[in-house]
Amino acid sequence: MEETTPLLGRAHSSRARSIVILLSLVVFCLSCFGSLGSVPLNRLLEDRICRQYGADYARLSFIDEQVCKADAVQSQLAHLNGLLDTLEAVVGLLVAFPYGALSDKVGRKPIILLSIAGFTLSSAWIAHVLAHEETSIQAILLGPVFFLIGGGRHVTFSTLFSAVSDVTTQENRASAFVTISLGSFMGGVIGPVVSSGLMQVASPWLPFLLSFGIGLIGAIMLLLVPETHPLGKHQEDEEPIDDKTAVVTRRPLSLLRASLSMLWHPKLALVLVAFLAPMPMSTAANQFLVQYISKRFGWSMADAGYLQSVRGAVNVLLLLAVLPCLSSLLKDRTLARLSAFAMTLGCLLMAGSSMPLLIIGLIINTLGNGLPPLCRSLAASLVAHHEQARLQTLIAMVEASGSLLAGPALAAALSTGMRMGGDWMGIPYFALAIFLFLTTFPLFLLSRPGEMIKAKDHHDQDV
Repeated sequence: MEETTPLLGRAHSSRARSIVILLSLVVFCLSCFGSLGSVPLNRLLEDRICRQYGADYARLSFIDEQVCKADAVQSQLAHLNGLLDTLEAVVGLLVAFPYGALSDKVGRKPIILLSIAGFTLSSAWIAHVLAHEETSIQAILLGPVFFLIGGGRHVTFSTLFSAVSDVTTQENRASAFVTISLGSFMGGVIGPVVSSGLMQVASPWLPFLLSFGIGLIGAIMLLLVPETHPLGKHQEDEEPIDDKTAVVTRRPLSLLRASLSMLWHPKLALVLVAFLAPMPMSTAANQFLVQYISKRFGWSMADAGYLQSVRGAVNVLLLLAVLPCLSSLLKDRTLARLSAFAMTLGCLLMAGSSMPLLIIGLIINTLGNGLPPLCRSLAASLVAHHEQARLQTLIAMVEASGSLLAGPALAAALSTGMRMGGDWMGIPYFALAIFLFLTTFPLFLLSRPGEMIKAKDHHDQDV
């Protein structure tokens, strides 16, 4: 038995690497799905809103973009996008724990497939509203209802990270999380480039509709991924360790109570607070940023979309070169603190009144995007293996809470900035920088990782 154990270990390690790579490719497709459709969706929404403010424009097949930069149009566009984000977050909060429990029952793949179906139906509904001018533009706010199918992006990524946790150990989990994030960031490089390029030579409808095909490819690739959480093995392995786990897989309310009980771990709570930061920053650096640049600096949305690819390229450089080099010298805790500092400083610079300053701020801010995978690794090191699914569900809840008011708050700040004019246009990013500081500061209160793990063990014994 001892002679075969290393072979079995290598086989398991090889299988785990294959699964992580396949999941990263799925995430790449889903990221392309979102980033390919994001900029054209903004332009299509802007065009529809613009028609409402001028009867002379209603008969045109497409309105010149510069005509649509009026404050009233941009304010309504920002509020619509903000409400869409908020409604998605509300749905995510409602269904995160039921889907977390269901993923323990039926496996990870069915939940992710449901999520892709929900994304597709939501986008299809928005396309239907935009294509039929007799339908009120406000009807797009029904789109997030389809996220009840699969739970939206928060449930999608929590389930994906649960799948990664299923097949990895504490030693290689951080690198696996980074690989998944790399797939997302690569999609953030390619999607905006293709989208902006197509928008400059054709209608925004072309990249928006093309995104559906990329989503379908992602679903097909997911079918190639082995299930990481077979039910029979899960029950056999975990019930002797913790009888409550079997109950959790049967009752979402039990999962809710068990997950929330983790908040009593003080060091884990400090890490979880930092998960309030990434989603608002992601909102401010993606669709909102395109509108902000287009309004403040007079760029077309297609040109502004290229900056998202710059951000994606910096993300890839960060994960492939910067973090691996620094991780050999610094601990995850220190890297998370540096990431939080870069994210906050960059956001503050993005409030500047010149385009070069905004670009510098965007690059510095992007260097902080290692924060989510680093915090996931820190949090995962504090809980037992059989609690990883509960942890990922709790993280999804915290992230959804962070994005709950981010969209409307950014929209309100942009409207205020437009009314006041001048340097006040940067209010959204100045206010967000304050929020980032407040939510990531607890990371600087953490003790050494070794002590955190020991504290968790002691906590478990007390329970």
